[in-house]
Amino acid sequence: MRRRREVRTDYGQRLRLLKSGKPRLVARVSNRHIRAQLVSPGPEGDETHAAAESADLREYGWAAPTGNLPSAYLTGLLAGQRALAAGVTAAVLDIGLNTATPGNKTFAVQEGAVDAGVEIPHNEAVLADWQRVRGEHIAAYAAERDDPLYAGDFDATDLPDHFDEVRTRIMEDANE
Repeated sequence: MRRRREVRTDYGQRLRLLKSGKPRLVARVSNRHIRAQLVSPGPEGDETHAAAESADLREYGWAAPTGNLPSAYLTGLLAGQRALAAGVTAAVLDIGLNTATPGNKTFAVQEGAVDAGVEIPHNEAVLADWQRVRGEHIAAYAAERDDPLYAGDFDATDLPDHFDEVRTRIMEDANE
């Protein structure tokens, strides 16, 4: 019960997820990074079948920051592709102690995994609008600012097109 006292594990929720008999899509978000893992319980501890981090998107040419909604979707898409390659075709979403707010980054990870082909039970109402997933809201905000939104070479007004390019690269990589 130490992990419950430390506010790290909800054992009631974990038991309900384990009773499903399916692997869990564990989605964890921070301000700077997104992590997605497909894990199954085992006698020696959880076994990870596939994993992806938002930092892995750099391999596909992602130049934008890695803590936003578009990168959450792409991380889920990448994790879903890796799960299918590992033989995992179905899962249940494990949001941990995060609040289930419709349209948040956790559900964007789920949407990416579903679009990759992993069967995850979900309600369409909790998924973000496609315009938000593509980052159009970020591009619109960047366009109305006088100074650049992000430091460095990346222009946030190009985020939706950049998202589409990286999504296409991930999908093509899965088809090879």
